[in-house]
Amino acid sequence: MPEEEKQKPSKKETPKHPERESVGPEFFTPKMMETEEIKTLLSWEAPSRPFRKKDRSYYTTIIILVVLIVLIVFLWLGDFLLIGVILSFGFVAYVLAFVPPHNIKYKISTQGITIGEDFYFWHFLDAFWFKEKDGSKVLHIQTRLSFPAQLMLVLGNMSEKGVKKVVARFLPFVEVPYKTWMEKWSDGLQKHFPLENVHH
Repeated sequence: MPEEEKQKPSKKETPKHPERESVGPEFFTPKMMETEEIKTLLSWEAPSRPFRKKDRSYYTTIIILVVLIVLIVFLWLGDFLLIGVILSFGFVAYVLAFVPPHNIKYKISTQGITIGEDFYFWHFLDAFWFKEKDGSKVLHIQTRLSFPAQLMLVLGNMSEKGVKKVVARFLPFVEVPYKTWMEKWSDGLQKHFPLENVHH
């Protein structure tokens, strides 16, 4: 066979998406596989957490509870490390209730969700629901991560119906919201021992 008729070895084609080759297709959800470009579906600015100015009775109750728990721990256990942890929690609760949150930017795209400077792929998110807290409507999203286990997006002036329609394209909607044991304990405590006097 003449030399000119010999076929030259074909070069190996370069994959169009090398990053997909490295992580494997199971990393991407169907919606992420379909899209060739990232599109912002919704974006808005709102407080970083729900906030409502608390009554003076709230702060008084917090101080009384912390002092009582510290006394009990000191008299029964004498554990100064635990006392330090309790005082730290009390201080954080006081600051969160007293200092108003700053506004951050929320964004929902075809690739995932952005909260301020943090981004989460749809692949790592599980289900969503809505709750109202301190007068603010909040979108809750359960994650597949150990931390954070849950994302909270304050809707601000956004329509719950509009947000639900967009997020439901990627995640299932939960009619009955998930509750951790901490949330159940907190709700029970608030029900039997309200932290502030709501009757003026």
